[in-house]
Amino acid sequence: MRLAAALFGGAIALIAAQLVGTAFMQGMGIPVPGAVAGLILMLVALAIVGGVPNGLGKLSDLLLRHLNLFFVPAGVGLMAHLGLLARDGGPLMIAIVVSTLAGLVVAGVVFVWARKRAGVES
Repeated sequence: MRLAAALFGGAIALIAAQLVGTAFMQGMGIPVPGAVAGLILMLVALAIVGGVPNGLGKLSDLLLRHLNLFFVPAGVGLMAHLGLLARDGGPLMIAIVVSTLAGLVVAGVVFVWARKRAGVES
């Protein structure tokens, strides 16, 4: 019974974070998904609290153990639109590779900048 209550509390925390993030983004007119804003708000709240509450940790562990189930709808959609993938696969792969490399370069530049700003020697 305690596990169910802990999981329920964790689910409420996740849903509340998403709802607050969605309301904030829609209210401000910022084109960022509410789930992303909610995750950022949750991160800030967890940093302030200084850790992950028991219920949220248990729910996170449960979701991570069954993470593969979240890929089933994407796989079904991929199989349903295989013709589109065959037609547009080349440009999609180029876009994926270029955007990944751009993200790595930006992350590396920010990392080096942050180390220099913090005064960390190599």
